[in-house]
Amino acid sequence: MVRGRIGLVVVAGVLLGAVALVVVSSGLRQALVPQVILSLFTPIDLPALVEGPATDAPTTEAGNLSDTSLGLVATGLIAASAGNQPVFIDAVMTGYSTPSETAVPAEITTIRPVFGCLLTEPMPGTLVGHVTAGESRMPIGMTTYGDPHLAWAVAAYVIAYRALGPEGEITIAGPRFETYDVAVTETGAPVYLVLESSGGNRIWNVHVAEGVRIERVVLLGGDQAGVANLDPVVPVEVILGPGLDECGIRPAYAPSAGQIADASETPGKQPMAQSRIDETLARAEAYDTWFHDSFGLRAGESRVGYDQGVMSVIGPIPSGEAPKAAWVSIDGAEIRTTHDRFLDLDGQITPGEDFAGRVIAIVTGFAMGDLERLRLGGEY
Repeated sequence: MVRGRIGLVVVAGVLLGAVALVVVSSGLRQALVPQVILSLFTPIDLPALVEGPATDAPTTEAGNLSDTSLGLVATGLIAASAGNQPVFIDAVMTGYSTPSETAVPAEITTIRPVFGCLLTEPMPGTLVGHVTAGESRMPIGMTTYGDPHLAWAVAAYVIAYRALGPEGEITIAGPRFETYDVAVTETGAPVYLVLESSGGNRIWNVHVAEGVRIERVVLLGGDQAGVANLDPVVPVEVILGPGLDECGIRPAYAPSAGQIADASETPGKQPMAQSRIDETLARAEAYDTWFHDSFGLRAGESRVGYDQGVMSVIGPIPSGEAPKAAWVSIDGAEIRTTHDRFLDLDGQITPGEDFAGRVIAIVTGFAMGDLERLRLGGEY
């Protein structure tokens, strides 16, 4: 019988190079977390995506897009298109299916971030497609982590065990990759893709229509990033979040109306202060300048993607006989990606050597084989 429950969800963060951000259930946070580390714990409070059409689901594309304190949030099966206009996914793609949380690739090639801050410029006549993505809420069966993630998970486990004891249920999960779909329908010119993540571990799943030619893919931001189902001859360049920071590049966009004046009555969600608006606009202007110098267009005007959503479309909305992009699963795909020290694939890792197993092994070692010793005090 479970007397208490706590979930240790490790999300990629930054502290002394790379730190795990451990999120505990809100009911236990005050009781379990010492004040000295409470600031490292950030609650996740995001509206859920609609996984499929419901009887009362909005029947228009615009009805499935909300402007909130989080920014633009897709609440149904819509994709962002040019000008960030919403379009139903089935209008641009055939065979679409949300990925399984257990989906894993068949082949993984490691890619490394570029050295320095310069990226290859688009060739003349190339169309630059700029995709941005916040949280997609589409995890797959692939996790990457390093020693700092393990250290914070161990500390959180000790806190939880001391509070709940042997009869408590403690669940440990490492920082998984989330996928985000990119449909490319532009056939009139080669396409140079700039895929920009706001954070976390991201696999960009690229789907193309017949006749599409992709010149190059650039991955910007996030803790780790990769691309799936891309022709292996297409070059990929990467600057992750820490690399952008080192280069003084800070992606930023003008706040949406919902972010500026949030109508929520929830405590702590008051309208954005004017000083913060001014700061955000200044950062957005600086990023626009860098983006234009690098790719020939301004970031704020070219971005295609919402703060929460599942897909972006680069190219026209197919009509008549124009081909749609064809969806391809992550499961069994070829992936090129960066990763941390450890990379776990669900079902393909030796028992006890996944993230949870490593955490338990470290904790058990500290406790000299007897977890009850954790309740005696001491530092870990």
